[in-house]
Amino acid sequence: MIDKIEQEEFRVLARKYRPQVFDDLIGQETLVRTLTNAITNNRIAHAYLLTGVRGVGKTTTARIIAMSLNCEDRIQEKCEPCAKCDSCVSIREDRNLDVIEMDAASKTGVDDIREIIDNVKYKPVNSKYKIFIIDEVHMLSKNAFNALLKTLEEPPAHVKFIFATTEVKKIPITIISRCQRFDLHRIATTVLTSHLMNLAKKENINIDKDAMALIVRSADGSVRDGLSLLDQAITNEKDKITANSIIDMLGLADRGNIFDLMDAIFQGDPVNALAIFNRIHQAGADVVMIFDEMLNVTHFITQIKIVPELKEDIHIPELERNKGFEMAEKISMTSLGMIWQVLFKGYEELQSGFHLFQQGEMIIIRLIYLYDGPSPGDLIKKIEEDKKLSLNMSTSSESSSSVEKDTIINKVRNKNNEIKEKREVNKEDLPNPIGVLTIKSYRHFVDLFYQKKEGMLHTYLYNNAKLVSFKEGEVVVNAKSIADPHFPRTIAKLVSTWTGRIWQVSTSASNVGKKLYEEDLIQQQKEIEIMKNEPEVKAILGKFPGVTIHSITDIHQTADEKAFATKNKQTKEK
Repeated sequence: MIDKIEQEEFRVLARKYRPQVFDDLIGQETLVRTLTNAITNNRIAHAYLLTGVRGVGKTTTARIIAMSLNCEDRIQEKCEPCAKCDSCVSIREDRNLDVIEMDAASKTGVDDIREIIDNVKYKPVNSKYKIFIIDEVHMLSKNAFNALLKTLEEPPAHVKFIFATTEVKKIPITIISRCQRFDLHRIATTVLTSHLMNLAKKENINIDKDAMALIVRSADGSVRDGLSLLDQAITNEKDKITANSIIDMLGLADRGNIFDLMDAIFQGDPVNALAIFNRIHQAGADVVMIFDEMLNVTHFITQIKIVPELKEDIHIPELERNKGFEMAEKISMTSLGMIWQVLFKGYEELQSGFHLFQQGEMIIIRLIYLYDGPSPGDLIKKIEEDKKLSLNMSTSSESSSSVEKDTIINKVRNKNNEIKEKREVNKEDLPNPIGVLTIKSYRHFVDLFYQKKEGMLHTYLYNNAKLVSFKEGEVVVNAKSIADPHFPRTIAKLVSTWTGRIWQVSTSASNVGKKLYEEDLIQQQKEIEIMKNEPEVKAILGKFPGVTIHSITDIHQTADEKAFATKNKQTKEK
């Protein structure tokens, strides 16, 4: 009775049809070819690193390698394990003493690695090799990786390491460099569809092609995910698995309604688009899932636009192929690009939103009113038509008589002369155009405030502001010591008015650069040192011991001195 119960025990499809030999692995031809050649030629590395997304066969491949290396009945010229000997069976049932599997997600510390290091010293009990399979190896701590380095570099001949991970970037390069790395790829849609259909036949499952297409699409290249979804679909439907049942099971939006929604958006019909969106939502579809499907449809239409042969792909549901091809003929590639950008941005907003339905409606309205003007393609056509029209007019005018030409030319010349004369007469009455003042240095920039009698701002800029960067139209300063929060805005507004162009003034916390006051102080100290070496100055300093030069000032003639000199000159001349 107990044996009967054990025989009838249910196993999920992912476990029931788990590959036992290399030939059972699908979609990993490069990996299988390399490993089989290595095992056949006895060129087995001491450490392997298997990477890839979830459900593509990393742990399964590791077990097949272990079975092949320790198989008792394996033919030397072949790499495939027999899957029947005591070693193979014990490895498959996870009770082999020489194949140790460790989950790095739960055992992450140095102490766990020390156990492995201590175990490495001992030879295998019943098998040829002692094999350590560490799953999710990227979860090990930094110290654990460091503790493993020496053993991994030079392990005993009877020890093999096989690492599996979904995030290879988190593994130290020192570990990766000591392993042979294999990247397991996502399973292609066609391969996964064929594989699942074969398993469905074995299980006597009646499933539609469209339903299987939805399962494969949701699996996203993962065999395990595909098998799990198929298991769920079998449980959900007793008779026949249809596309509608898969849609209800996964909470997906009906693809037909999604195509109708996108078509309404392309046609610029907001009333119909919002009505379809509401209908899809009322049917139970999640708003985020709706927009995920809209992104998929946009991508699919773009693919058809680029590769029209997709219309003949039997692995794509007929409804999607026909509607997608029909819509691809109506819309330009430029519009598809803009729609994708808005959809993607909206999708990101929905991830952190609260009023999802309202947000969804606003995104749809945004899409419809995205671009009211002509497309770039239409503009190019318009330019080309204008060129043709201009060329035709030119040809027509050339065929006219010379008398008519002279008449037209004279009229144009007379009109131009009239306009020219009018301009000359009224030239003095016209206002002078605003000249654009060029500022080529920060010092010139600061001096401008002195010239415009903005003494307070000039003092701030000269004594307190540190220059970070300067270019025409843009200044960055460190104004930490200036309390006024509106200082940059005030400066920018005034300079823009004075120069006749827009200036941007911003602040930075950077301490790069110096204040103008500091620069002038340093320069003056240099000048003082040079002045001290002048003979006349040396003589003066020698006569007055203890005297120091504090500053150097240029003496300019004042306005009063100029007026007095001019008056005196005039008196002498008289």
